[in-house]
Amino acid sequence: MQLLIKNGCILTSSGEFTGDILVEGEKIAAIGSNLQITADRVIDASGMYVLPGGVDQHTHYAGLNTDGVTLSAGYETSYGALIGGTTTLVEFAANEPGMGIIESLDYRKNVRAKGKVSPDFAMHALCTNIRPDLCDEIEKLPEYGVSTLKLFMAYKPTALYTDDGVLFKAMRAAAKVGVTMYVHAENADLLNLLRDEEFEQGHTEPCYHYQTRPPFVEAEAVQRAIILAKAAKCPLCVVHVTCKEAAEIIREERLRGAPVVGETCTHYLVLDQKRMDDPDFMVASRYVCSPALRTQEHRDYLWRALAKGDLDIVASDHSGIPLTQKIWGKDDFRKIPNGCPGTGDRLQMLWTYGVETGKITRQRLVEIFSEIPAKMNGIFPRKGILQVGSDADIVLYDPRYRGICTLETNPSGVEYNLFEGMEQIGRVETVLLRGNVVVENNKYVGVPGYGQFIPGKAYGMAYDLL
Repeated sequence: MQLLIKNGCILTSSGEFTGDILVEGEKIAAIGSNLQITADRVIDASGMYVLPGGVDQHTHYAGLNTDGVTLSAGYETSYGALIGGTTTLVEFAANEPGMGIIESLDYRKNVRAKGKVSPDFAMHALCTNIRPDLCDEIEKLPEYGVSTLKLFMAYKPTALYTDDGVLFKAMRAAAKVGVTMYVHAENADLLNLLRDEEFEQGHTEPCYHYQTRPPFVEAEAVQRAIILAKAAKCPLCVVHVTCKEAAEIIREERLRGAPVVGETCTHYLVLDQKRMDDPDFMVASRYVCSPALRTQEHRDYLWRALAKGDLDIVASDHSGIPLTQKIWGKDDFRKIPNGCPGTGDRLQMLWTYGVETGKITRQRLVEIFSEIPAKMNGIFPRKGILQVGSDADIVLYDPRYRGICTLETNPSGVEYNLFEGMEQIGRVETVLLRGNVVVENNKYVGVPGYGQFIPGKAYGMAYDLL
């Protein structure tokens, strides 16, 4: 079957032009101006921008949370990503109980996710419950189509925590086979000290979450992770960078030749930490995530870092935790499950608060939304770009739309949307996933569970920095 997209403004990371895209089967067959082809279906994209489907490299569906108990919204809710223009998820596959990382990846792909994921998906290994054979398993990851591994420097003494010795050994093993290390960088000991001090003084409200996770706790761990990565000669991606201090360290270390890439997230760009000051616990708790939301000063710096290339990726860190679980921390902010939904909101938030305000260009949006995360995870150029031979993952975005973000229009998988009531300029009108129309008129029309596993190749983009 042939499908022809006509008269759209085609966005790439290097420019834009009015043109047409021919899709044959699941692939892009031709791109040009005024293509004279009789196709089975023609979509008129006049007045719209045409860009590659988004790659969200940081999602947690159906995954155990930091308390080892909370379960985030399942893969059956992942269609919301498509409504927001994200066609590929890169999902963190945490260790299943009693399993190592390889067995857990198989279980995630063939049991938890199979037949349930609506977008395509790749996977990160996410090691919890450190086992003696960790390094041996790391060296096998590329055979299973996984080119990244995440470890946590926070959450001591839970099963998520990784000490510096294990982290360094894992980095050396990863470097042998072209696996990129991802880290959640916060100083675990300082966090425990600060949080316990506040609780012991009778401070239990959600606002103490951000007050006990100050920027220096994040920055110290970022610096330490980069030092270890340089010594191990292992490329590093620091995920969910939230503050000026951490972003400055990444910029300075890259200037010195460190192979480090920084990721931030949608909510750190557009939401203020004072959302957790709301006297209604059920409102304040939904904004509890780690690292914590910051002030306007930090948000402004993150936008500048993205524009200049000091940070390279905007992900969602999607974790749809229902309010029935958030309430577990009603009397102790330390027990509020960490995590926020948002994989379906990246594009419209980046467009509204980045492109429309002049903070980033449309070309930079394509890079941070699609192209660079695809490169980081070894799925480029199959994903993340509009070019002949790539998967026909295509988004038509209408910049003329004016509205507000709501749960109804932007489903999150749980009973709230993090960006509810915020202004939204433009919206996704049509989405193709491997040549199939899955979103039409901003409504999901695809087949649930249509998503396929996309294997990632080793030696992703971060290795180019070595």
